[in-house]
Amino acid sequence: MRSVVIVFFILTLSQNFLFAQEKKHSRVMSVHPSYVLPVKHTRADSISHTVPQIKYVYQYLKNTHINNPATRYALDNLKRDRYKYYELSRAIRILRDYAENEHIKYMLNYVRTYFETVKAKEEAIAMIQERISRDSLDFYRANPELDSLHLLDSTRYDIFLNQDLEALLAFMEQDENYQWMKERSRDSVLITILGASDRSKNIWLNTGRAEYHRMMTENFVGDSIGGWIKVMPRGKQIKFLLDNDVYQTRRFAFRQEQPEECLLVASDSAYFVLAEMKIGTIERRHWTYYSDVSLSFGQGFISSNWASGGENSLSILSDLKYFATYKKRSTTWENSFRYRLGALKSGSEDLSKNEDKLEIQSKLGVKAFRHWNYATQFDMNTVLFNSYNASDRETVIANFLSPGNFTLSLGLDYKPKDNISLYLSPIAGQWVYVRDTNSVDVTRYGIEAGKRYKSDAGAKIELKNKHTLFKFLNVDNHLMLFSSYYEQPEKLTVDWRLTLNFRINYFMQTSIYANAVYNQNDSKKIQFKETLNIGVHFRF
Repeated sequence: MRSVVIVFFILTLSQNFLFAQEKKHSRVMSVHPSYVLPVKHTRADSISHTVPQIKYVYQYLKNTHINNPATRYALDNLKRDRYKYYELSRAIRILRDYAENEHIKYMLNYVRTYFETVKAKEEAIAMIQERISRDSLDFYRANPELDSLHLLDSTRYDIFLNQDLEALLAFMEQDENYQWMKERSRDSVLITILGASDRSKNIWLNTGRAEYHRMMTENFVGDSIGGWIKVMPRGKQIKFLLDNDVYQTRRFAFRQEQPEECLLVASDSAYFVLAEMKIGTIERRHWTYYSDVSLSFGQGFISSNWASGGENSLSILSDLKYFATYKKRSTTWENSFRYRLGALKSGSEDLSKNEDKLEIQSKLGVKAFRHWNYATQFDMNTVLFNSYNASDRETVIANFLSPGNFTLSLGLDYKPKDNISLYLSPIAGQWVYVRDTNSVDVTRYGIEAGKRYKSDAGAKIELKNKHTLFKFLNVDNHLMLFSSYYEQPEKLTVDWRLTLNFRINYFMQTSIYANAVYNQNDSKKIQFKETLNIGVHFRF
């Protein structure tokens, strides 16, 4: 017996030895496609001829719920890329998070399936309720003819009461999730009802309450018929109700014979003579007008015991614009009028003017080629009221037409769009005129003493463009350059104006107005002015 055991043990070891020799390669295992499991065979396994030690390296493949591999590749690239604009990056991140959320797919599938089976659940609940009512004792007492077994007087009447069905029905009635999903499946629906003349009426269905809507519709010959639309509380149903006495006469119900004698006399025939038809002429409107009115204000208050000190302030600014444009065939005549007037009161000082500018511009153009026009332009700007020196409130530095700046030019106007205009003028004349030489120092504006005006000739470039950004910001840019042919080239006159209007609502807006001027006749340095205001705005 001992010999038999030894021989069996030797055969078992030989089988293990052969198994170890044959299984020296890496094992291939069938796993889920979302995982990669490399199998490693160590050197110790080959030496000891034991079963290889398998080391599992898990690598999860993302976005496997997306069937399109190109979409998965695009999502990985978008996650690594960086974009300059924050709004664009935020929008990409929101959509990427939605696409990579695999739980949404399963959740929506469940909700969709649930909504599709709501009707079946309601029918099942109704069937169980009917069964419970039929199995109740009260039902058989109310219907004694159904008691064929004579069990009403029996002590085993509880066989009619199914406690399990009542428990299930109570669960469905008290389950908050089921009640919430049932209400969502009954959500209201918006429909649009159209008449024969495409007159629309928007109606919400399944709102939980009955509603009536008045509607007028027409047939194809133009007769109007009034009626009512009744929206039912539930079930997405509507009813159409016509007005009473829709047909006021019965002229179409029976044929009315024409009387033989005429009821009209000769004196009444004048009332039935048709008036002469006057055919009017259709004319195109060549003139267009519109105006912009803005009224802004600013205010600051500081109490008398304010530790940091300061003064109260109040500012008011009005901006009036009027535009008149004439267009006929290839001729265009643009006219604009603008006047800005502002006042400022600081502390105990009197109310003083801080803005006063009148601008008039007229440009006449004739079509040349494509977006270019031959144009001539006239510009004028001045002040209306007396302006005083800031350091000396008694010295008048400007008043009406003192100075008055006039420019007359001839050139080409490039207008690819209505909101862009580039005016190039190689021939431009400029005049500076001072009307009141007694109060205003003419040398302040580059005019020789004892004279009233100064003339110059040169080239002029003017750029105007208006744009709307982000639906609430209007940008109005105006740049004018003038180079004299008589003076030095570095004596270039530059006038740049930028207006930013931030729209708050239909009537209110916040505006920033910046004006930079470089004119060596007035000052050797760049002049700059900026105002920030909030106020009301009208356009008519």
